[in-house]
Amino acid sequence: MNQIQQKLLNIAKLQDIANIRRVDLVEMVNCEYPSQITHHLNQLVKRGDLVRKEGRLVPALATNAGLLRIPIMGEADCGEATKYADGRIVDNLALSPSVLKGKLSDKLYALIARGDSMNKAEVNGKTIESGDYIIIEKKSTYTPKDGDIVVSIIGGMANIKRLRRDNAHQRVLLLSESHRQEDFAPIIISEQDDFIVEGQVVDIIKGVKL
Repeated sequence: MNQIQQKLLNIAKLQDIANIRRVDLVEMVNCEYPSQITHHLNQLVKRGDLVRKEGRLVPALATNAGLLRIPIMGEADCGEATKYADGRIVDNLALSPSVLKGKLSDKLYALIARGDSMNKAEVNGKTIESGDYIIIEKKSTYTPKDGDIVVSIIGGMANIKRLRRDNAHQRVLLLSESHRQEDFAPIIISEQDDFIVEGQVVDIIKGVKL
């Protein structure tokens, strides 16, 4: 698989690539002509990396090696939101499908957690520590429930917190869960804030300690 095809496959994991204009894909993957996009998409379909499903082009869940490749979209803070969420794919995380225990989706991506403000929060029995890979499911129709651990974008910065709804005051609270809880004040969001819930944290892949 060449570099352009890898970029197209990564885009397809996060968006409906069939509905993105070819001229826009040219800029996104840094090639010259729309016809090249068509050629590379056809090659991905022919090889089985992309499949046609209900008018969409979606990634096959497993690679030929039996691994699920999840794009790593940079880092996210567990403290204050200071890591810029620019949507760039910095690498790929190769996992056996069994690691995610059935949570297989073409909308999964990963972030690397930074900070210790969520080191008491658990997802599938695993805490979130600095350096861990956070697996996020991005859903176009996702409405976070009270208590979900989410990735939020605040002023363009990515942040991992537990979401609580304060309906009485028409606001959202983003809360830390840390062994140093007193060091982390809640983030309080109003309707006027530049705030997006990017997705729900569905699993944690513990970082490798060398």
